[in-house]
Amino acid sequence: MYALAFSPDSKILAVGLLDGGIELWDPRTLTPTVKLRKPSERYDGVLDLAFSRDGTLLADCDGVSTTLWDVTAREEIATLTDTEIDPVQVQSLAFHPHADLLACANMHATVNLWDTRTHEKLATLIDPIGYTKRPQKSVESVVFSRDGSTIATSHEARNVRFWDVSSGAIISTIDGLELPVLELAYSPDGSLLAGGTASLSSKDGQVKLWSADSQEEVATLTVPYVTIPGRSIPRKERIARYVNSVQFSPDGETVIGSVNGDPLIVRWDVATRRLVDIEDTRTYPDGADYDTAHPMRISPDGTMVTAGLSSDVALWKLP
Repeated sequence: MYALAFSPDSKILAVGLLDGGIELWDPRTLTPTVKLRKPSERYDGVLDLAFSRDGTLLADCDGVSTTLWDVTAREEIATLTDTEIDPVQVQSLAFHPHADLLACANMHATVNLWDTRTHEKLATLIDPIGYTKRPQKSVESVVFSRDGSTIATSHEARNVRFWDVSSGAIISTIDGLELPVLELAYSPDGSLLAGGTASLSSKDGQVKLWSADSQEEVATLTVPYVTIPGRSIPRKERIARYVNSVQFSPDGETVIGSVNGDPLIVRWDVATRRLVDIEDTRTYPDGADYDTAHPMRISPDGTMVTAGLSSDVALWKLP
């Protein structure tokens, strides 16, 4: 499972498959109701999905292109392709919260901004490292601030940049991060930016919290180790885990991260920075098969969290 996205009314769960297929599911029953695109050898797998602010459009990106879908008509309406540079793999999408604008971040250190009505490219944000085919310079995640004036991007080059949407200029940069940030998320009130990080051989991934205004780090949330009762795991035998998805609850009170290991899902209290609860693999009879939860998304109504578990989709009810 590569990509998941809830519609704004929480009634549709879009699912992007490893074989390039796209399905619309009923999140209450976790069953497919519509197949937007059938599996095809043309596609490398759906890397991200995003609904527009009103839920009328769905965007997907894969190893070939970015596609816009009419959700009501269940039809493809446009393919967004950058013809000015070599084909690039777009891997993160974000709709503007108030305007008809789609940001597409790719593996070549650029972010394209598209008009979702005319399907024209409006601008390209080029990272100072320059256009490159080196994957370690890719833009991992792109998000709009809540007021839509700023774009935040994270890079495998271990930094987070803030861009002015109107001018395309860089406002500021968080440099010198110990671990690359794999996904970004703004809090509902726009005051915080969360980042789920990769790992090193000797260091687990984390969730970083920064002030959206000052870009100063305000907290580091660590993933707890889950061990079988009565059995401890020596540090040297542990495999470092990374936080591959991060989301705030709609009320902003908690932040949730999904992990490539045990536990699968971790929830922290934003105000106290304390661990609230976890979802670990021992919950499942075949837990050994579920060694990673990716991607992970919270429903806009705050009642559900869903994650891809290998080729399956899991759903948890939130209190």
